[in-house]
Amino acid sequence: MWPLSGRNNKENKMELSIIIVSWNVRDDLVRCLRSIEENRPRAEFEIIVVDNASSDGTVESIKRDFPKVTIIANKENRGFAAANNQGIKNARGRYLLFLNPDTIVHPLSLDVLMNFMDGNSNAGACGPKLLNRDGTTQPSTRRFPTFRGALYRHTVLRFLGIFRSEYEKLLMKDFNYDGQADVDQLSGAALMVRRPVINEVGIMDENFFMFYEEVDLCYRLKQAGWRSVFIPEAVITHLSGRSAEDIPVKIRIMKLTSMLKFFRKHRGKLITGLFSCVFKPAVILGNICNIAIGSVTYIFAAITLNKRIRAKNAAKVKNSAILAGKYSWQLLFKM
Repeated sequence: MWPLSGRNNKENKMELSIIIVSWNVRDDLVRCLRSIEENRPRAEFEIIVVDNASSDGTVESIKRDFPKVTIIANKENRGFAAANNQGIKNARGRYLLFLNPDTIVHPLSLDVLMNFMDGNSNAGACGPKLLNRDGTTQPSTRRFPTFRGALYRHTVLRFLGIFRSEYEKLLMKDFNYDGQADVDQLSGAALMVRRPVINEVGIMDENFFMFYEEVDLCYRLKQAGWRSVFIPEAVITHLSGRSAEDIPVKIRIMKLTSMLKFFRKHRGKLITGLFSCVFKPAVILGNICNIAIGSVTYIFAAITLNKRIRAKNAAKVKNSAILAGKYSWQLLFKM
């Protein structure tokens, strides 16, 4: 589909491997690949798509329309970390770019990221500025998770305002997205990593089926003394981004499961076990509060004919009822 021209044609050295994991997102993936074709880097590069058993014709479409792309077609959904590891093992580039299929690459962005890595040998990873669909800046940097931040975000303590400042600190709400800066973690939607770093700290941890695998990688990278740097001059649009009310309950459970795995791995099993004794019941209590408050707000919105608020709270009540009911046993005893 496009020529893979390199910076150093004499050596014919592969500079960049772009690894994209897909699962039933054919249209997004095609759009992403088109954006790379239109804004390809000057360096020699390759694209590796790892498809997790999509049923929407993704594999056939990519083989037909993008013959230069290497595609690995899994027979089952192996998860995000495992699929990325398949891409890593097949990659030839000095730099690896983990890229979500629901992204659109902007002009020169890939060159900007590689040029930064070329000039900063102590940087293990870097990431671009991410934009929402409407062009606004999408938050893409965070500090590493903490117990107190998790308690505020996911439990009844949110209604009491306890640990709010800790949670806002994790979100880096005061971060300047117009300036280059070292950060704890970068978004996995577009994350460039130096290949020797992967060789040193290891590939993605496949115990994380989905979520927190990039957090774990950034954590291990920092523990090994490498920098993770936000580069605002590189820009990529990330089309995803839903409100908490729109996120399916199964996905919320998966996120909580991965978060607890992260804590067990990096904070210790004993202290995480003690934390879980408080955290898990508090999550259920928080969802019961969501049901109560959301129901009252829904009724008020119905009376005042506010369709947007009514729909938002209907989704909140529904999801909270499912989590507190159907998934409470799994949450309490199987996570």
